[in-house]
Amino acid sequence: TQQLAAKLRQTSGCAPDWAVVNVLNRVASQVAALDLGYTPGVAEVRQAKPKVLWLMGADAGAVTREDLPSDCFVIYQGHHGDAGAAMADCVLPGAAYTEKQGTYVNMEGRAQQTYPALVPPGEARVDWKIIRVISEVLDEKLPYDKINELRARMSEISPNLVRYGTVEHANFFNQSLDLSKKVSSQLASSPLNVSTKVLEEFYQTDSISRASPTMAKCVAAVKQHRQSKYAQS
Repeated sequence: TQQLAAKLRQTSGCAPDWAVVNVLNRVASQVAALDLGYTPGVAEVRQAKPKVLWLMGADAGAVTREDLPSDCFVIYQGHHGDAGAAMADCVLPGAAYTEKQGTYVNMEGRAQQTYPALVPPGEARVDWKIIRVISEVLDEKLPYDKINELRARMSEISPNLVRYGTVEHANFFNQSLDLSKKVSSQLASSPLNVSTKVLEEFYQTDSISRASPTMAKCVAAVKQHRQSKYAQS
């Protein structure tokens, strides 16, 4: 990636402070999760053959029941009851981002926090409070009773997560250079091309929009337009 970025920087003539190549994550909470030390991918989950699997808002369908042992107990914690809830043995209703105070990291590496605009419906609770209660039931009580105590722990693991509004640039350059030395292949001279040029069901790409009647109408309208004589002319 660093080699590609350096080549593009030379050929494009852009400013030296521009981030030429960026990696976009599909899930809003994934960047901060990686900062905290979560491992990307689900290969380890399949190999571990777990007895208990706890899905934290995992609705992408990356893991299915067929990937797990028959006696695996699946816990889903999240909102809107999407793919993850459908395969779960136990559902712990969490709060959506509009219903809780949370921390997110955007595409440029800037930590941001949200404030609740609504109260979680029914028995839904803020995610960290659910985990805190479960830890007490398991007799492994976590030392967090207030959100500031939780954020103090976050600052110990990844200080950028509590520096709200400040851009934290990627700091894996040394690791990237070491990895690049192990790669013998050269950059291809052919232009980049993608197989998917039209994003189907653009209005329903996450659990919230998939549960929205308004977004369902948008998808139906787009499909109807593509089949009309005006779109084909």
